[in-house]
Amino acid sequence: MAQMELNLDSFVSLRQQLKLDGLTLPGIVTIAGLSGVDGFSLTFEGRSPSFTEKDLELAIASAMSTRFALRIPPRAELLQLALTLPISQVTFSADKLFEDYGADLESFIPQLKDAGKLISFRLDPDISLLKKAYRLQADVVELNVYHYTESASAAGQVEAQEQVALMARTAEKNGIGVAVHGGITYQNVTPLVSIETVENVVVGRSIIERSIFVGLETAIRDFKAQVQ
Repeated sequence: MAQMELNLDSFVSLRQQLKLDGLTLPGIVTIAGLSGVDGFSLTFEGRSPSFTEKDLELAIASAMSTRFALRIPPRAELLQLALTLPISQVTFSADKLFEDYGADLESFIPQLKDAGKLISFRLDPDISLLKKAYRLQADVVELNVYHYTESASAAGQVEAQEQVALMARTAEKNGIGVAVHGGITYQNVTPLVSIETVENVVVGRSIIERSIFVGLETAIRDFKAQVQ
């Protein structure tokens, strides 16, 4: 049975765009945690004056014992931050991740593993990328499924779903957990969770959109019902 991970990036963007001072991230995290999400994730690049390290710390503290994955590009100052925060997972995300940051990753990953952090990479569904993640001792891979969620045809969706399934099976055989992200909604999630080796569904924007009409608690519980 797949778990539901609430990605908080869209909530942060919405608050900044609309200047909603009453929409606090700790409040959202608290409500979501009580509503049954299995984990949280949040991207932090450390270069936004409107979302600081203090804001990040408050969000993580509000998650209490719920799993929290920090998404970062492989930069030294962000590594030090990840080492000190009470998070369970670090997800590396960047364009040309392995080509441009291979040496950095080889240096960073042992330090994070020694600190008890799980290591994840955001990847397109490409076997060659999965092999590189395996060599770097990935615990989890987070597969981009936009090619499935944005396909305009049923045949295209089936082909994309089969590619995700192949990646997920291959990852599992090599001891790597599998998460999926990218344009996932209430309407398209069921085929993804029917792939037995998909362990985690990362969702954000569709939860925001539904919460406008039914509230955050109901939006989360409705999505969890779809996942389970």
